[in-house]
Amino acid sequence: MKDYKDTRKHKESRPVVAICYDFDKTLTPDNMQEQGYIQAVGYEKSSEFWNESNALAENNDMDQNLAYMYMMLTMARGKVLFTKDTLRDKGKDISFFPGVVEWFDRIRQYGEERGVKVEHYIISSGLKEMIEGTKVADEFENIYASSFYYDEKGVAVWPAQVVNYTGKTQFLFRIEKGTLNINDPSVNESFDPDEVRVPFRNIIYIGDSDTDVPCMKLVTTNGGHSIAVYNPTTNDKTQAYKMMREGRIKYYAPADYSEGNELDEIVKSIIDRTAANEELERIYSDKRKEQRSVDENQSKEDRAKAEMILALDNSRNYATTHSVIALLKSVSDWSQAESDELFRIGAENSQVKGVLRDYDVKTFYQKLLNKAKSLNDNAKEIRKIIMEEK
Repeated sequence: MKDYKDTRKHKESRPVVAICYDFDKTLTPDNMQEQGYIQAVGYEKSSEFWNESNALAENNDMDQNLAYMYMMLTMARGKVLFTKDTLRDKGKDISFFPGVVEWFDRIRQYGEERGVKVEHYIISSGLKEMIEGTKVADEFENIYASSFYYDEKGVAVWPAQVVNYTGKTQFLFRIEKGTLNINDPSVNESFDPDEVRVPFRNIIYIGDSDTDVPCMKLVTTNGGHSIAVYNPTTNDKTQAYKMMREGRIKYYAPADYSEGNELDEIVKSIIDRTAANEELERIYSDKRKEQRSVDENQSKEDRAKAEMILALDNSRNYATTHSVIALLKSVSDWSQAESDELFRIGAENSQVKGVLRDYDVKTFYQKLLNKAKSLNDNAKEIRKIIMEEK
């Protein structure tokens, strides 16, 4: 089995925010195939291509993505040389929503200024090769999309990867764990929460339609941020309202990625929140590691004694005090430090101090005084109290 260690990303010293995008109608107003390819293979209207493709899928119990890939391949015969280079060239014609081209670097820079590393990912049912031909292809850490297998001449012969709407979710787990290669089996391994590279709370998913719902729901349910975008020209928010109503998303905004617009402000606010939240998570993680280290170096007996001492210190009524004293009396061996802490509690805790001359409490402290190697001021005060007559 191939070793994928070199392709894995590991937890960094600063928090990472992963922004994951659908492509068609999220970054670009139209489906990528409609921006030159469908016309090149003889369709005047793109709707004719999609109607035939959807009918092919329906009539043959076929995945809709496999159907459109089959249509692209077969309809190219005699019209277009169906190669990787051809698809990448068609990708150059893809247009984008306002502000998209400048968006990625600007948001990365915003994160840098706040101690957050921002990474961009594509998770799309469209064609990877066409996305790779666009002017923004180099902005992404990884492009997860449907793709073809090519022969030695670069001609497409078979689907290599098909990404449908439910299959999209696997890539979120890959991003979370840093196992980015699509064949890396370690995505199924269990990771300690402290070692997860991009917790779901730091994932932003931006999409536009029902095909994004599984990813949106997964991200939202796990504390991340899902954003629905809609075409700023039509201003049709129907789909966004539906997603909000069903609890799929947290936010919606027009697909205008220009600086200062609503989407820009939402994402920047998420980055701000992440910077503050991850500092608290770092503190929590450090404290948790310290506690685990103490536990590893402390016997069960010592831990049990420490918890009994804590229970006595937290005693707020006489009944509880007597119950804890009964437990403490079962221990015969106390260190000097433990004895000193018990003396402090007896001298300072009003509930304990108030019953020092009760038989059970008195006998416990008498035994503790007799075995102590030295008596501090608290111990001497306790001795004085228990020696007084009631």
